[in-house]
Amino acid sequence: MIALIKTVFSGLVLLTLTACAGTYHSYIDTLKLAFADTPDAELSLAEVQQSRYDLLYVKHGERAQAVMVLMHLEAGQHKWLSADNAMLIMEQGRLVRTLGFEHDLLHLTNTLNDPLRRIKTIQPDNSWLRLADWRNGEYGYGLRSRFEVVPAQQLTVFQQQLNTTLVVEHVSYTDKANYLRFDGSWQNYFWFDSKTGTLIKSEQRLAPFWQPITMTYASRIGRLLPPVSTTNTGGGQ
Repeated sequence: MIALIKTVFSGLVLLTLTACAGTYHSYIDTLKLAFADTPDAELSLAEVQQSRYDLLYVKHGERAQAVMVLMHLEAGQHKWLSADNAMLIMEQGRLVRTLGFEHDLLHLTNTLNDPLRRIKTIQPDNSWLRLADWRNGEYGYGLRSRFEVVPAQQLTVFQQQLNTTLVVEHVSYTDKANYLRFDGSWQNYFWFDSKTGTLIKSEQRLAPFWQPITMTYASRIGRLLPPVSTTNTGGGQ
């Protein structure tokens, strides 16, 4: 696990140096996501709490769980980097862009009106419209969401239970696509800590052709739980 973290940090340094050289964009466009067929990556609570970097567990479809590091927080966007140099870019927990995947999400509009930014005011009749652009020439697809709030949900992380509020997002297309669709609607899930309102886990599908991406905010959870010593060997999820 130490080797994994060192690999992630090395990628972080490399990407930073590449950006300084002015070749960041051309470099990142060549990245391909290739999670190895290995057991799920898991850190102890003590390792997470003592990390200098914010850590995120990510599981994409049937692939093994990986660890991503928060590379940048800029202009309201969190940019998470994996050991194999894939990147997830989020606003208030919403995936708005990906880099290094087979079908990258290039852009999402109207993010300032995303109800996830104001979960305390979400109502069943809330609706959110936006347009999505995809790599391979697919641009301007309309998406509509409605939301459902489910209180008092238990989530077990680091062998401890957290009280959460679950927000279920029901997503559907608003117009026709240029490709064959087998399913025009799907659901996303967002778990917020009931006491602080902090987003601690989400499961998001960006489109029907995407496998779900499950993201568990290990460092955020670590800050919500009491500190443990380095001798504590409590496992991951």
